[in-house]
Amino acid sequence: MEPIIRKRKIEDSEELAHCISLVWNTTYRGIIDDDFLNHLKETEKERALHLKQNIRDDEDYYVLTLQDKIIGWLYYTLDSDKYENAAEIHTLYILKEYQGQGYGKLLYNYALENIRKKGIKNLVIGCLDGNNANEFYKHMGGEYIGTGLFKDKYKENIYLFKL
Repeated sequence: MEPIIRKRKIEDSEELAHCISLVWNTTYRGIIDDDFLNHLKETEKERALHLKQNIRDDEDYYVLTLQDKIIGWLYYTLDSDKYENAAEIHTLYILKEYQGQGYGKLLYNYALENIRKKGIKNLVIGCLDGNNANEFYKHMGGEYIGTGLFKDKYKENIYLFKL
């Protein structure tokens, strides 16, 4: 069965909240405080409610499904609040068991296609230092342009993509 990229729906909220806990715990263990990661599982119901209450028709928040199961998701904005004249990918995640199979590239290319249609020429992505996805963004053509802080505590590498 082929993967499907579609806008997230209210009905996705519980599954997406659980996927967020899974991905953060497999991706950021050893990078982010264990207390924070352990707390994610405990707060899934709250996160699901937040996701339900904050869905908008005009937002660019997509899920990647395979056989009706969410295996990844993507959220981007067409105007970065930190970088001038650039779109920004805020989240691009794939469940661990599906990583390395081209699904991240599929979501990335989907975002690029939609961003280019809007006439935007630059894209930025932040990636926590120590995350293996740094290599993915470099491989996809990202130019390292500096660092920022995530949650005022964790070093984040910033990549610029010229579209």
